Amino acid sequence: MAGFDLAVVGAGIVGLAHALAALRRGLKVVVLDREARAIGASVRNFGFCAVTGQAGETWARARRTRDVWVEMAAKTGTRVEQQGLLVAAQRVEALAVLEAFLATDMGAECRMVRPQDYPLRKMEGAMWSPHERRVESREAIPKLAAWLEAQGVRFLRPVLVKAAEPGVLQTTAGQVRATRIVVCPGDELLTLFPEVIAGLGIGRCRLQMLKVRPRR
Repeated sequence: MAGFDLAVVGAGIVGLAHALAALRRGLKVVVLDREARAIGASVRNFGFCAVTGQAGETWARARRTRDVWVEMAAKTGTRVEQQGLLVAAQRVEALAVLEAFLATDMGAECRMVRPQDYPLRKMEGAMWSPHERRVESREAIPKLAAWLEAQGVRFLRPVLVKAAEPGVLQTTAGQVRATRIVVCPGDELLTLFPEVIAGLGIGRCRLQMLKVRPRR
């Protein structure tokens, strides 16, 4: 299989982001994944795009990332579940930290709110940020992949990439040739470049998350 400008290994959010960027540059893109659908960290998170608390160039990138999510949510029919962020301060010391934060560039468009405005227990005050957005990742990832495919991005799955060399991938579906190759394997650390990964001392991290529903 030949003729691609970019081959992306991994159809999680990092791989899809590379595919989207390449598509916008007019490149011919193929995305390969060993699973029929996303099952890893890309769909096991809250889909929260965090902006507040970043600094410098990272802050600018976070805002840009948020804007891309908003744009793609509209194009893919993905609902933006939540907008904004409330940072609660339970102690006066924490309240002072929030007030100091507001005095920096990162506090742009944020504001302090009174405890009585948000009836949370033992709250000295809070800061409201309008920047954050949240989508339901289990909905957003499949919709983004479907939209990319409709725009001409080729998806091959379930296909295992066994080896990656300059210009060619060895896969269970045969050779795939591309001018550029991007490997986005998530926490799969043993199939591609295991010696390089082992030398970096990278390990798998497990994070347990829980959603709660407020009392009514």
